[in-house]
Amino acid sequence: MMNKLTSVVCLGSALVLSACGGPEQEDGAELAQQSARLTTASSQGCDYSVSTVQITTSPPQYEVVLTRTGGASCTLTTGASQVIQSVPLSAPGTVSLVGSNLGLAVGFVMRNGWTGSAANIMAVRAVDPTTLSTTRNADIYCDYMTGSILTGSISTTGTNLSVSGTKACKINNKSGTYWFGSFTDFFTTTTPPVITVI
Repeated sequence: MMNKLTSVVCLGSALVLSACGGPEQEDGAELAQQSARLTTASSQGCDYSVSTVQITTSPPQYEVVLTRTGGASCTLTTGASQVIQSVPLSAPGTVSLVGSNLGLAVGFVMRNGWTGSAANIMAVRAVDPTTLSTTRNADIYCDYMTGSILTGSISTTGTNLSVSGTKACKINNKSGTYWFGSFTDFFTTTTPPVITVI
């Protein structure tokens, strides 16, 4: 049943993209590769993956877990893992992972508290690939009491980290559906991101 539903959703997405002049929908293998790229990364010779695990049901609680999976030149312990974040009440949004020689970055949308009215934020974490410890929290919030971030993902360009997504709130007192952020030298500084809203 789930496979049929997934196929219908993908087909619908393909039709929308084609109608809007977007690219044709990729086949299943290519989609799987794209998904893997979002949740796997390499840093300093080792490979890593990130996953979401539900640890309790009442109330629901989830953990975002980073695991070292090996690598041809990796000299560190394969299978070592670390909880990056515990997330209350609802599963985090799509988790994305990127890596460079400077470190790993994990990004996901999460509920920022144990109440149903708590807003969703974009969680951004820098992780030391050797110790798997979090070295920087760089979360992105909506303005207080204006709503929530809906989606978000991360990517790297050189030493910089880019984040982007959609929202139903104000950021820096600016409305708009889409938000974009750019961290300069993300792994080596604590410089806040420059955020643009459109």
